[in-house]
Amino acid sequence: MSGVYWGIVAGLLAMVATLFVCIDIAYSVRNGSPKTSGGSIEGTKETGTHAKASPRQAA
Repeated sequence: MSGVYWGIVAGLLAMVATLFVCIDIAYSVRNGSPKTSGGSIEGTKETGTHAKASPRQAA
C-alpha cells in the first residue's frame, strides 16, 4: 500500500496510544499512585494546616 496510507495508520495509532497514556496519568493522579512527583495534590494532603479558602478569595 502507499506511504500515505501507512502515514494515516501510524498517526491513528499514535493518537490512540496518547489517549491511553493520558488516561493512565489521570487515573494515577486520582488514586495517589507513587509514580507522581511531589505535586500540589500530595503536598496539600501532608500539610493539612491550611484554613479552607473561600471560593471568592484571590489567588
